[in-house]
Amino acid sequence: MEELVTKKFGADKWKASLRCAGLPDNKAFMTTADVPDSEVLAIMKGIGQAASLSSDQVMEAFGDYWSTVYAPDIYKVYFDKAKGAKELLLNLDQIHVTMTKSMKGAAPPHFTYESPAPNVLIMHYESPRGLVALMPALIRGVAKYYKEKVTVTTTGNSLRAQFS
Repeated sequence: MEELVTKKFGADKWKASLRCAGLPDNKAFMTTADVPDSEVLAIMKGIGQAASLSSDQVMEAFGDYWSTVYAPDIYKVYFDKAKGAKELLLNLDQIHVTMTKSMKGAAPPHFTYESPAPNVLIMHYESPRGLVALMPALIRGVAKYYKEKVTVTTTGNSLRAQFS
């Protein structure tokens, strides 16, 4: 989030976002640290306040940036290995397990899948964290990365991705 806000809005907006979140404006986050959900949500709210964005706009910007810039860089091997968005998403559960093994206290979401048609993927999100609201933007970002079109709908903790 820091990289996104700093690049898109400037370092001052990032510091303002942290202050709006009730955090010190010099707070540093390690990429290998598990950030408490309360801080993540507070920072997202702070970004909205500092950058005059709605919560949906913040989630969409984060999902797009994470899935098209940040994740393809740090998880390059997984993005290169997948032939498309659906394939990467089908591997997301295993990617989370592999990437968080060394992160003390990490609690990545767990996914189970259904594929009722070749161009449809249903992902069942399982996590006490309750961050399913971030998933549609992340899925749209993954599809954008692979230059695919997708429509995402959410019903409870299930996400339906229709690729076209």
